[in-house]
Amino acid sequence: MQLNSGKLFWKDKSKIKKIYPYLSHDISCDVVVIGGGIAGALTTYFLANEGANVVVVEKNIIGYGNTIADSAMLEYQLESQMSKLEKSIGKTQANRIYKLCLDAILKIENINKKFKQSTGFSRQDNILFNNKLMQKSAIAKEYELRKNAGFDAVYIDSHSLINLNSGIVTKSASAIINPYNFTQGLFEYLDNMENVKIFENTKVQDIKCTLDEVECRTNNNFKISADKLIFASGIETLKYIENSPAELYKTFTIVSKPIEKLKNFNTNFTARDSLEPSHSLRFTLNNRIIYTGEEVKFTDKFLDKKYLNAVSSDKYKKLFNSLQKTLYNIDDIPIEYAFNSTVANTKDSLPIIDEIPNMQNCFCNLGFGSNGILYSAIGADMLRNAIKGLYTKDMNMFRINR
Repeated sequence: MQLNSGKLFWKDKSKIKKIYPYLSHDISCDVVVIGGGIAGALTTYFLANEGANVVVVEKNIIGYGNTIADSAMLEYQLESQMSKLEKSIGKTQANRIYKLCLDAILKIENINKKFKQSTGFSRQDNILFNNKLMQKSAIAKEYELRKNAGFDAVYIDSHSLINLNSGIVTKSASAIINPYNFTQGLFEYLDNMENVKIFENTKVQDIKCTLDEVECRTNNNFKISADKLIFASGIETLKYIENSPAELYKTFTIVSKPIEKLKNFNTNFTARDSLEPSHSLRFTLNNRIIYTGEEVKFTDKFLDKKYLNAVSSDKYKKLFNSLQKTLYNIDDIPIEYAFNSTVANTKDSLPIIDEIPNMQNCFCNLGFGSNGILYSAIGADMLRNAIKGLYTKDMNMFRINR
């Protein structure tokens, strides 16, 4: 299944700076990480810094899966607002998840400082907003919850750029990056470590699990023997999980040309409306607009190219119309890129970070949802201990069977 299609912004604006070999011999390690996207990079980083010998395998090109189609908004807020999350999992856990996401932004910021090349990382304010009068009380309630939880939140009823009736600004509670450059930069950093080996164009065909080790066979019939295995390959991992709580969706993104008029405004923020499903808004450092949303449940019809193109065209038009209504002070928004991606999400919009049932010594770090990058960082940090049998209480929130 092709995960994404259309004119991909990050792919067009980023170059492949390093080519990694494919596995051409049997190899052994402490941990094998399957997946060479941003989740695999973060997972490997936390493991390697614990001293583990790690082998990373990617079936295609490093960073060329869903990573290259990510809008790369690192928001502390979830698709599920705190008020909704409290109803499903309780106040303490809802607050904890929001704080984990905020902490994860700092973790990524610190990792980013290790790279020579720019990844476009920029710390931003975060905005939740709505332009409907009838939703004003709901936004006010959400503001009180976030403020009482200790976040630096401010309630607003107007904005210089966004057409809103009510909103919440949380200071320095999000960030933006170029997800492909970040992934490339992190793998380049990891490749210089003696305890990390990276292979691309290497597909794992068969996995055998025992009490003592995990054995992987690749498409070229080479063997990887490891004490532990971590899946960080997103949708590809779902075939190993029975009764998975995740479902597939199509999501759509448009990217504008650089807009000169945006220089007159403060664009140092990311924003999300309170609709379900929501639309998300961010800007690049050279004043492009990236607008994502119009999520729809994936069906087999999307495998038909003609059908996919027709639905995509309609969704891009709806995104553009929504964007025009959202940025009421920008008259001309020329769109240069439009693309779609296949993503997975859970009913509670939370990730899956767990040991896989019936697969001894196999774990997964699945950062599903719009907070996928932050979830991947959270999962990577948790799994560096979990593979040693040290499970944190926080992991209970992200179990497969929750």
